[in-house]
Amino acid sequence: MTLHINYDHQCASCSAEYVPYDEKILCPNCGNFEPDRYDFIPEAIESLKFNRSAGSYIPGAWLVESISDHILNLLFYLFAAHEKSESEDFRHFSVDWLSSLDWEDQDYLCGYMIQLAARVYTALDGETTADPVGNTEESSES
Repeated sequence: MTLHINYDHQCASCSAEYVPYDEKILCPNCGNFEPDRYDFIPEAIESLKFNRSAGSYIPGAWLVESISDHILNLLFYLFAAHEKSESEDFRHFSVDWLSSLDWEDQDYLCGYMIQLAARVYTALDGETTADPVGNTEESSES
């Protein structure tokens, strides 16, 4: 079991699927500004933490039912790959890893995912410090 996010969004101008997760996010395909916003990052963090507490960022089973689930799935595999790597620079690792994927008809999502992954990583890192088995300890920084 894992935590899903059932949120779908398509750009009104070009129909590209993405999650407008904050006020600065434009459509990654056409640059259109849309007023809709969804507070995706806290939910993505909860899903990542939930999975990691069970031993892996990648859940045992995952059904993609929305663009949010698709994005979460990419984050699961990215965070798992980074955890297994020797890279200390998440941003550089994520650029390389995400750029190596075959995006098919969703090329616009690569740069978007790089930005989103960095935001999720920064928020997750600021919220908790994870130990190797997935237990968390509240960060003592203020």
